[in-house]
Amino acid sequence: MTKTSLARLRTAAVPVLLAAILAFPPSAACQKKAKGSDKDPQYQYEKGVVALNYGLTDEAIRYGNLAVSLDPNHYGGHSLLGNAYFKKGEFAEAIGAFEKAAALKPDLAEARANLGLAYYEAGELEKAEAALTKAAAGKPDAVTSFSLAKVYLKLGKLEEALAEAGNSIRLNGSNPGAYNLKGVVLNQLGRYVEAAGSFEAGLILSPEDVNLRINLGISYANSNEPDKARSVFEKVIPAIEDPALKAKVEEYLKSLKDPGGN
Repeated sequence: MTKTSLARLRTAAVPVLLAAILAFPPSAACQKKAKGSDKDPQYQYEKGVVALNYGLTDEAIRYGNLAVSLDPNHYGGHSLLGNAYFKKGEFAEAIGAFEKAAALKPDLAEARANLGLAYYEAGELEKAEAALTKAAAGKPDAVTSFSLAKVYLKLGKLEEALAEAGNSIRLNGSNPGAYNLKGVVLNQLGRYVEAAGSFEAGLILSPEDVNLRINLGISYANSNEPDKARSVFEKVIPAIEDPALKAKVEEYLKSLKDPGGN
């Protein structure tokens, strides 16, 4: 098996968090409001935030719909709906809600970041790139840069992906997924030694991370260090739960033990 084929092992996507809209719990004043509060869109929004924090996505959607029915221009209500639909994996509905939120506050980085993440999950990469680029320009943050790097990687814009992965690490060096992503990009650029260094840095933060360990083995194989690669693969195989991925890594391990194999 060639170094090129080893480099093609895909890594599982690292989840990213939506830009926070849930930072503000219901106020004491809100909690004390009388029944007339039911006509207050902010009150409905705040109840939806609580529901979403408890994982009650359908309840959150109900409250979000109440909020925007009372005030079609209520940014929080549309953002709440977007987040709830996103958590349910209903990305078309999330996009619709986040588009309305972004139209209400076009200069708010959070709104663009949320919309970009929804576009990414729906496979609309060019739209995701546009939204996330605007978000990063307005308010750079680690999650947005990480998301933008993932978009660039899927679009084959490797240098841009590398730059944004680096930005994400600079803004928050405690996310092992960012080191994994940076290593994947470096591997695709043929910079295998640097890729190994990035995976190793990620493993300092998350020593048992299966994707980082597999990718480290691949980078060792690509940089002509078969002994190190074998050691990594042999140790990680028992931890791999995905049967297809486990079979693939076992195949790579076999090829390292038998260089003449196919």
